Amino acid sequence: MKALVFQGRGQASWQDVPDPAVDDAADAVARVETGTACGPMAPRARAPARRHTSRLV
Repeated sequence: MKALVFQGRGQASWQDVPDPAVDDAADAVARVETGTACGPMAPRARAPARRHTSRLV
């Protein structure tokens, strides 16, 4: 699956990562449709553009 990975201030990229798995009874997998950065981080969170996302975790 693709995930937006932040490497540091102002640096992010879409990367292939393993699919999440439920390994323990206390684990959960959540599907996120939309996300945003708020507060002091918002002006610095310059993520690469992506037209659509099938899954983010």
